[in-house]
Amino acid sequence: MKEAVTDQAKLRLRELLEANSRLSFPRPTSPQLSILLVLHNRAELTLACLRSIQPCLRELAAEVILVDNASRDETSLLLDRLRGATVIRNSENVGFPVGVNQAAEAAGGDFLLLLNNDTEVQADSVRSALRFLVENPDVGAAGGRIVLLDGTLQEAGCSLYREGHVLQYGRGDRPTAPEYLFQRDVDYCSAAFLMTRRELFRKMGGLDTAFSPGYFEDVDYCVRLWRCGWRVVYLPDVLVRHYENASSSCWKRIVHLYRRNHLIFTHKHADWLSWKCPAATTPHLRARSSHDDRFKVLYLPTESKDASPTARIVGRLRSLSCFVTVYPVGEGADAVGLPPDVEVLPDGGLDKLSEFLAQRRGYYDCVLAGDPQILQLVRRFVARPAATPASL
Repeated sequence: MKEAVTDQAKLRLRELLEANSRLSFPRPTSPQLSILLVLHNRAELTLACLRSIQPCLRELAAEVILVDNASRDETSLLLDRLRGATVIRNSENVGFPVGVNQAAEAAGGDFLLLLNNDTEVQADSVRSALRFLVENPDVGAAGGRIVLLDGTLQEAGCSLYREGHVLQYGRGDRPTAPEYLFQRDVDYCSAAFLMTRRELFRKMGGLDTAFSPGYFEDVDYCVRLWRCGWRVVYLPDVLVRHYENASSSCWKRIVHLYRRNHLIFTHKHADWLSWKCPAATTPHLRARSSHDDRFKVLYLPTESKDASPTARIVGRLRSLSCFVTVYPVGEGADAVGLPPDVEVLPDGGLDKLSEFLAQRRGYYDCVLAGDPQILQLVRRFVARPAATPASL
């Protein structure tokens, strides 16, 4: 898959260079958003990334800032063809954290988007993330669904265990599965696509260069945000295709950097990590909710002539600070138009309810349904020797 994508991207790069074409980007006098890319080779992927963000730039008053870490391929030729972008060229590879901090220093936008050059941003992702940060002043950073080249998830937000290791929630699953399509607070989002506030980034000291040349610097930044009272939020409307590890040719080198920087990270945040759950005994479902201590309610709506009962009930539950999963068990059950932080699982139905309850045993504090027959089914399940009412 990577070979095919690389071959196609190299063909498009060659076409651009041979035609002596130019890529033009707006240079707003007062940018709202600064998009930061750090490059080290892989010019063909950089071109694909730039073309994916190009359509939204003018509307969002966005500027593009690129830092080239001494690339040895056609990156320099590509950068010569850019118009309107800010280009910083380093004489040596200073690593990702230092490169991002360089780009941030040159940025003029109110918001920063850290974007890997081996990504392609889909549809309205940049617009959605920017709008969310503007409308939610308590959020320090936001990211989204990262999809690998084979169409499976890399992550739908990430969690940390007590040992400092990470959970890329949903990795290997299909990105359109309903459990990945609701908004939630997370420990961190990958810097493959991470939007934050410029003044906050500078106040926090940018990325910690102790993690250079890379790995754990994005995790560390998000944890520092949490420690200072800021939220980090996963947005399912953000969708990014990621080549992954495009600039890292040696797997042994990746493993070495991970282990070294994991040690730096765990020493730096030992007190914060001590409150997290251990990896060996924590299901992924609980790990994804590590920042959500709300009362968890499973609501089972059935067919209704009234088009809005689910919205009313969910609204009431949320006003009581409940986390809500909506699992429709009737074909006519209304589960549309709900708030973005409500989990809606429409793929089940009554025939799969027992299996679903078994999968989520111990997760919910309460099950709510208006149909007595549905409640009777739930009671029979709870009455089994392996389960207790409290386990739901």
